[in-house]
Amino acid sequence: MGRCAVRLDRPTAGSVTINGREVTRLSRRALRPLRKDFHLVFQDPSSSLDPRMTVGAIVAQPLRLHRLASGDALRDRVAALPAQVGLRPELARRRPHELSGGQRQRVSIARALSVDPQLLVADEPTSALDVSVQASVLNLLADLQRERRFGCLFITHDLAAVEYLADRIAVMYLGQLVEQAPAAELFADPKHPYIQALLSAAPVPDPDAQRSRARIVLSGELPSPLDPPPGCRFHTRCPLAVDRCRTEPPALRGLRGLRGLAGGGGRQVSCHLVADDGTAPDASAP
Repeated sequence: MGRCAVRLDRPTAGSVTINGREVTRLSRRALRPLRKDFHLVFQDPSSSLDPRMTVGAIVAQPLRLHRLASGDALRDRVAALPAQVGLRPELARRRPHELSGGQRQRVSIARALSVDPQLLVADEPTSALDVSVQASVLNLLADLQRERRFGCLFITHDLAAVEYLADRIAVMYLGQLVEQAPAAELFADPKHPYIQALLSAAPVPDPDAQRSRARIVLSGELPSPLDPPPGCRFHTRCPLAVDRCRTEPPALRGLRGLRGLAGGGGRQVSCHLVADDGTAPDASAP
């Protein structure tokens, strides 16, 4: 999804709209001047940074390609960017293999932000890092987003990172959206049975609460995304599935009476068992 959002891959269906402009079917020539408006931070900084280039050259490359700066202006901008992502200025002369994993990911973020994009797609940016480093990268992204006011599509399986960073959340199962909502609402009152099970599996820091809380244990094997089951894709593992779930794919629909998402659109869910007013079954109930 992240590669489709920044048009590294062309989606086979649907569309991508950025700032009101549909970019899905644009030609390479028409897309070129828009490239600076959206950038991608890859999951593994070790494989996404050129090992032959210094940090300064890596950060400068988007500015050169888009012809946004040259000469003294380019050198001044490149010199300022490492400090903005928490790197010491002298690291600009080093190559990626001389840096730690957290430092390499900060270089990736600096490169992505060098051209002041309006959308940053962060694909699992902390999964390859030590736990002690993950928090610093998340704090960096949150601070930069507030300061620079860019949109951020943060893709991750880390529920703690999602709860900390996201304003609104869209949850996918086998490549399809099953629910989207403001972050606080989704964590407080998940509607879809898959998300109820997902949140019940996340540990809480209180041992007594952890021992007493209800768990939803899903059975069965995860189907292949290349050959998804008919009907609702979750029905093979859903403890609440009925006959309709096995034959009819549920539509992603809005729920009445629930607070809308910032930027338009209300809370949405893809489940036959959730009523239009938001009433949802409890997958943890006996």
